[in-house]
Amino acid sequence: MSNYFTFFPTIQHDLKDENKSTELTNILRRFRVKPKTKSMTSVYYDYTVQEGDRPDTIADKYYGSSKLSWIVLHYNDITNPYYDWPLFGREFTQYIIDTYGSVTSATSTVKHYYKILAEENVLFNGVKQAREEIRIDLKTYNSLSGTPHLRRSETQYEYEEAQNEKRRRIKILDRRYANQLIKELASVLD
Repeated sequence: MSNYFTFFPTIQHDLKDENKSTELTNILRRFRVKPKTKSMTSVYYDYTVQEGDRPDTIADKYYGSSKLSWIVLHYNDITNPYYDWPLFGREFTQYIIDTYGSVTSATSTVKHYYKILAEENVLFNGVKQAREEIRIDLKTYNSLSGTPHLRRSETQYEYEEAQNEKRRRIKILDRRYANQLIKELASVLD
């Protein structure tokens, strides 16, 4: 179990308006890692979430405690681990069925249309340039029918698969900075 909320202040509140106070954790307080800090490549590791990985197992592996799972979530702006964490296998398939009705429907229904501005390219120095494209409407897509190399469509399934793949790429705060983050959290929320 995460210890994230142990840093939050408590407040007294009369829940049932009976002149009886209950101590509650003030979850309305917020803490944020500075964007500048997140962009410093020396303070984090790139990590690709594998099937079976969870925030608590990653925290245990990198920080020695599953209670620090909040660092993994917080550092990656994951506010809802059920929807912001990557899905695998049956969970992903069930998500597709729940969202689109069936896998067949998701694989046969176009979600977006794109105009390709430049294909993926490898420069002479080995640097890979990603394909450049813009999202367009169906009418514009159809107007490009004579030039199939300038357009592409994306099914609902392909879209969800790409979003899920993006969620697999996370950053893990270097363990050397974990205690500093914990101290900053405690001082901000105190």
